[in-house]
Amino acid sequence: MPNASPRLDRWPSVVKHVSSLVDLDVRARTHRALLRRRGVRSGGDLLHLALLYGPGGLSLRGVASFATEAGIADLCDVSLLDRLRNAGDFLADVLARLLAQGRGEAALAGRLQLSLVDGSTVSRPGSDGSDWRLHARYEPARGRFTDLAITEASTAEALCCVAVRPGDVLVQDRGYARVRNFAHAHARGADFITRIGWRSVNLVDPSGENFDLLAVLPESGAPVVEHQVRIGRGPTALPARLVIARKPPEATQRQQARLHRKASRKGEKTDPRTLRTAGFMMLLTSLSAECVTAAEVVRLYRMRWQVELAFKRLKSLGGFADLQASDPRLARSWLLAHLIAAVLIEASLGEVLDSPP
Repeated sequence: MPNASPRLDRWPSVVKHVSSLVDLDVRARTHRALLRRRGVRSGGDLLHLALLYGPGGLSLRGVASFATEAGIADLCDVSLLDRLRNAGDFLADVLARLLAQGRGEAALAGRLQLSLVDGSTVSRPGSDGSDWRLHARYEPARGRFTDLAITEASTAEALCCVAVRPGDVLVQDRGYARVRNFAHAHARGADFITRIGWRSVNLVDPSGENFDLLAVLPESGAPVVEHQVRIGRGPTALPARLVIARKPPEATQRQQARLHRKASRKGEKTDPRTLRTAGFMMLLTSLSAECVTAAEVVRLYRMRWQVELAFKRLKSLGGFADLQASDPRLARSWLLAHLIAAVLIEASLGEVLDSPP
């Protein structure tokens, strides 16, 4: 993804393109971001200011000065601060509508529609921890993000933060191994492939007895095995397949070394059960064996590298990780402006290239 910032003369054409897809004046009035047209005349001008401040890389004073000289708006940096602080819901709406147009239709019957769901965090200047969380859905077939949402970092990774459609196959890391996420996917007619830890989820066998995951870890034999399990009990229990794949010895050793270092920093001992399960990849999936074999489940999960690479592009090339605003409301607008620019860049690349990047 090219960096969005240096060419300020490109933003008018970007705003014009977005205006052809979304009624910016209506959206700005709906979200009370443009109650008065003093200084800023339209929703398009407000978006232009946000892009100059976010991916444009200008300071508030720089944006105010540039906007006045270019005839975009006539306001000082204090007035601009107030405008951008109130523009968060407007920018989130614009982002959602752009993403919805690129998401396409639900999957056709009998066809897998793979979506990689993951989250990432961003910190404000001088922060010792994470302040904002990005919830994302990435579709390998389209080579782009098809849903993005910004929340405070206190909001955990959850499926309810992204779009879920009937026919989706949602691939998720261990952060999503929660019963509420499995139930959310099932209620919307979607399937899931989720990595779990040895104590992430309480499983039961088909007869209703507690399922001992550690007891079924293979000592030798086939590299991939599976077991029928249920998530939860009673009439609301969800049937699933537990797929266990043995890692290569070198990968196991690296993971065990990381676990030892982590425990050492905390002055703790590593749980022997954690060390043992470090040699396996354990996946829960709602896909039937007739639809996808156990080996194919493992292969599909390993496609997660694509969303991780997309995050890297967004942060390192798109500048998303270099948050410059400390005020929470201003920071949200800054982040959303970057996401709008990233979505537009990905869409333009998809139109130019013969296949997704």
